[in-house]
Amino acid sequence: MKDSYIIGIIGAGNMGEALIKGLLRSQLVRSYEIIASARRRARLFRLEKSYGIHTTRSNKEIMNSTDTVILAVKPQNMDELMDEIRPYATKNHLMISIAAGVDVKKLRRGLGPKPKLIRVMPNLPAVVDEGVSAIFCGPRIAERYRRFAHQIFQAVGTTVDVREERQMDVITGLSGTGPAYIFALMEAMTNAGRKLGLTPKLAETLTRQTVLGAAELAGQAGAEPRELRRRVTSKEGTTWAAMKVFKRRKFWDLLTEAIGAATKRSRQLRKLKD
Repeated sequence: MKDSYIIGIIGAGNMGEALIKGLLRSQLVRSYEIIASARRRARLFRLEKSYGIHTTRSNKEIMNSTDTVILAVKPQNMDELMDEIRPYATKNHLMISIAAGVDVKKLRRGLGPKPKLIRVMPNLPAVVDEGVSAIFCGPRIAERYRRFAHQIFQAVGTTVDVREERQMDVITGLSGTGPAYIFALMEAMTNAGRKLGLTPKLAETLTRQTVLGAAELAGQAGAEPRELRRRVTSKEGTTWAAMKVFKRRKFWDLLTEAIGAATKRSRQLRKLKD
């Protein structure tokens, strides 16, 4: 085991593994500069074999061998983890938490006054390097640490700066939960195709490629989604007929309500954790 590493990851689950893959692919660090922990030995063995990184079951070892530590455990396990690692947190540590609903105030209380704190809200597409990660820096964080956090998460997609932490709940409701909205839409489109006479395989293929193509078009077109929708909606055509149903059933209001509910739940969970 080495004495020092560039990045430590505590809780190398799906998102932790996505970060490992992205960091190595981007060449921000090399495999021997990463150390990760997980509870299951089988998980650690697979990570070592797949990526050539160092692993350990000791979070203390991670704290003592690297200054940059990503806390990637589930939110419900954060209290236990912070109690465990607080005695080893120093002023040299940069602690980056990706736990939803755990704010900087909570992190400070759990980790003590010494480490530098950054909070990140990534989302599921990070596992295919297409995520978007919102980054909020605690007070008095030097610019070099903010940039480093962006470099880490740009390895798995796009990053955005968040200047007001209260926005993190809305971000959780919009982009953190957002992939589920797209999956629900895809599920509904596929089911509609089946009910109207397509085979399940054909309905799934058409739905998947339509969503992929629309997302790619939205990324390249440089126009707002509203404008893109207008361009493909010919008067009294097929899209026009579909949009009439959306408007009548208040599709936009429904989605706003859903995102609002997710945002509200994020705030409730944060308060429960306090």
